Amino acid sequence: MNILGIGGYSHDSAVALVRDGEVVAAVAEERLSRVKHQGGIPHRAMAWCLEEGGLTPDDIDHVGCYMRPGLRLAKRLPYRLKTALRSPFYAAAFAGYEVLHNAQYVMGMRTLCPPNAQLHYMEHHPAHAASAFLCSPFEEAALLSIDYIGEWAVTWTGVGRGGDIRRLRQTNYPNSLGVFYSALTDYLGFLRASDEYKVMGLASYGEPVYYDDLKDVIRPQDDGWYKIDHRYTAWHYLPGSRCGYFSQRFIDQFGPKREKDAPLTEHHRNLAASAQRLLEDVVLDLARNLQKETGLKKLCLAGGVALNCSMNGRLLREGPFDDIWVQPASGDDGIAIGAALQLHHQLGGTPRNFEMKHAYLGPQVSNEEIGAFLELTKTPHRKSENIAEDTAKLLAEGNIVGWFQGAMEFGPRALGSRSILADPTQPDMKDKLNKYVKYREEFRPFAPSVLAEHASEYFEGCTDSPFMLFVYPVRPEKQAEVPAITHINGTARVQTVTAEANPRYHALIKAFGELRGTPMVLNTSFNVMGEPIVNSPADAIRCFYSTGMDALAIGDYLIVKNL
Repeated sequence: MNILGIGGYSHDSAVALVRDGEVVAAVAEERLSRVKHQGGIPHRAMAWCLEEGGLTPDDIDHVGCYMRPGLRLAKRLPYRLKTALRSPFYAAAFAGYEVLHNAQYVMGMRTLCPPNAQLHYMEHHPAHAASAFLCSPFEEAALLSIDYIGEWAVTWTGVGRGGDIRRLRQTNYPNSLGVFYSALTDYLGFLRASDEYKVMGLASYGEPVYYDDLKDVIRPQDDGWYKIDHRYTAWHYLPGSRCGYFSQRFIDQFGPKREKDAPLTEHHRNLAASAQRLLEDVVLDLARNLQKETGLKKLCLAGGVALNCSMNGRLLREGPFDDIWVQPASGDDGIAIGAALQLHHQLGGTPRNFEMKHAYLGPQVSNEEIGAFLELTKTPHRKSENIAEDTAKLLAEGNIVGWFQGAMEFGPRALGSRSILADPTQPDMKDKLNKYVKYREEFRPFAPSVLAEHASEYFEGCTDSPFMLFVYPVRPEKQAEVPAITHINGTARVQTVTAEANPRYHALIKAFGELRGTPMVLNTSFNVMGEPIVNSPADAIRCFYSTGMDALAIGDYLIVKNL
């Protein structure tokens, strides 16, 4: 049985192909269109998944989509009517938008669905949960999904057993942790829809001095859940992008919104630290309540908020669960996998036989194609006899190297296929990368990719973190050895690398470790701010020559500036 899953539509559209219960291909539309967070109908992604699977549209049996449009309208339209007295023009405009958006979504999915396939609209949060549970190694687990908004739910808990997923409880819009964190991102002068990770990074530079004040905004409840006091918010009845997401009450208490590119002050850093700490504590309460309710010791986590690695790290260290599995594409793109796998089991497909041990599910380019492209474009290059060892030598000499190898990662993290690499032992490397390569804020940290067999030597409690979704404390005695990946608070967002999951990347890190004595490299995504991660050789070479990278290892070929 061949099933296509469709993730996203408003943003982060993606397609996954599931064949007899196994994910064989997955890609976000943005990687192919080159438009960051591309939404709409993912025609390119679908065409690639079919090509990768050796299929035609006639071979597809079912298509599962990321949201139920009827449920969305049934919940959102009455709510907008309730807010019409406070903001009549916005309520009317938004109601009109909802009707039009849903009509376009339905027509788009029907257009995308092959003529012989059956179209299914999946419920948003169960599909999020499925993207984690049905990819995990767990036969039974508690489920937690937290995001901006689904059809109407914003925080959802459930239980997964075998191939079945059952809801326990949910809270609905506008009581959204995802909206709150996005609103704070906007308040701090960043882009609401894509810069939440900047707030997470900035938080480490501040102190949670506003923690108690923010608990008036997000109020923990006795049952382990929470309520947002909407006297402090405006997003629930006004267009936040134009009018701001917080009310005057919030502004009076916490000060005016920071304008884009204005200086970041101690006040901003402390507010980010306070919001991050509060989010972590609220989610810890949710997890404790969920564990108590289910009695289970394993947790699967998804939804956009699950990309908050600092939160995940605290859940792992302080939470009630023995093991946590987080979907590496936890945003709406990952629902492509969840919708298809959930549909497979609902239709009585084969028993569970898939575990997502890596995220290398996207397009790849052969050495022959790379070589032909380099010749065609007259790009100076040489072929390497051992690209891993040659790249390790370049890194050990202090060079910044683009690394373009194998199948592209699915999800927002670069995990050693489309990465920019550097020496983590150099104290000035973080600043050099931010200034000359990534063109981004100086406070932004970088992550390590470490050989899995050495992870616990450097990071407390870390043995298995293949998707770079957890923050771990760097052991105090090791922090001076790896200053470029040690955040100001003594932590790092760790990726563990095995020879089984990525043999070439593992060989590179091993070779670098033999040269420098440190079995890890600094790893960041192969892109610049505002652009998707590179997909093709043309993307890689364009990014390479427009930044301060020193070399590019692309397939078996090396390109070195000033050769």
